[in-house]
Amino acid sequence: MMTTTDSHTNAAPAEKVFVIGLSKTGTTTMKDMLTTLGYRVRGPSKTLLAKIRAGHPEAALPVMEEYDAFEDWPWPLVYRQAHDIYGDRARFILTVRRDEDTWFRSIEQHGYGTGLTKSMKDAYGYYRPFGRKAEFTKLYRDHNAAARAFFADKPHLFTEFCLEQGDSWDKLCPFLGHPVPTDMPTPHRNKTARGKRALNRKLNALIAPIYARLP
Repeated sequence: MMTTTDSHTNAAPAEKVFVIGLSKTGTTTMKDMLTTLGYRVRGPSKTLLAKIRAGHPEAALPVMEEYDAFEDWPWPLVYRQAHDIYGDRARFILTVRRDEDTWFRSIEQHGYGTGLTKSMKDAYGYYRPFGRKAEFTKLYRDHNAAARAFFADKPHLFTEFCLEQGDSWDKLCPFLGHPVPTDMPTPHRNKTARGKRALNRKLNALIAPIYARLP
């Protein structure tokens, strides 16, 4: 049974929570933590991502009303619109890795284990990360810098969260206005599994040089 401490909590829990870090930054773990706190969490949507990339961010609005919290693509793309709508009723969490090289290795490993999909291109501008380290890490840096700049004058609405640096319930819960669990370990999801998607990994490793030439 989860027990809590009421120290350092806000007056009222956040109504909406937007996880605005890019994929492979701990977004699935964050989903588990938010679910534990009672939020109805909406994860990634390839369809919605394609609509937003096509110039229709308003497509996200009905989904924002239906759920309490949001993580992974396309939600890193619409934090400005979400702030315009919800203002102080929302909180924004920029999930990050310890450094950009660690993040890129994770994206690359994910790419080796999956088939070719349009959603990667919609998210990052390329079908595959192979041979595109400079482009992907620039996108990572630019996205994080833009989020920090946008919330620079709204620090009460924004926090960064890095599992690798030990961030856990004691950082998340006060930020969202919830008691801190005293006997709940931080979940860790999507760690690379040995042998996972072995066939895709072998095929992608063979044709990675071809992917590097794709637009």
